[in-house]
Amino acid sequence: MKRLLTICLLAAFSLAAMAQDKPDFKNPEKRQERFQADKVAFLTQQMDLTVAEAEAFWPVYNEYSKASEETHKAVMAAIGKVHKAAELSDAEVEQAINDLLAAQKSENDLMDQYTAKFKKVLPIKKVAAFFAAEDSFRKHLFRKFKDHERPGKPGKPDPRRADPTRRPDKDKTQK
Repeated sequence: MKRLLTICLLAAFSLAAMAQDKPDFKNPEKRQERFQADKVAFLTQQMDLTVAEAEAFWPVYNEYSKASEETHKAVMAAIGKVHKAAELSDAEVEQAINDLLAAQKSENDLMDQYTAKFKKVLPIKKVAAFFAAEDSFRKHLFRKFKDHERPGKPGKPDPRRADPTRRPDKDKTQK
């Protein structure tokens, strides 16, 4: 019964995500909504959440996601400063590095804090499944972006597509 409800939830999220035949990539709100629906469906399926687990998990995850977005912005801003190190004084570079380390520490502290919260609402194996699913979703997005064909600019076929366990051969002319 719980499995059936989970499948129904996934179907609802998938239908909402696919409601548009052609996604409107120019509209950031719609793009973000589609991304979130895809992520919810993907994580729910990968984590094999029951309805009760999903009801307890998603509010905590939404808090984590908002906080994580803020810390990630701080990390990216600090990385941007580090990339401009050649244009900065030594003191500014020192500050940029300190800002980067502080932002990364903040990101790690947030992960520690929310791991404890996730363990309160999910069994430990589902918490581990969450981390694995987030990593899988990130890889899924990279593959989707890489394989996406734009009109008039067909992409290269991915050699891993036929056999995902096989790595593409290295070019023998490169060392």
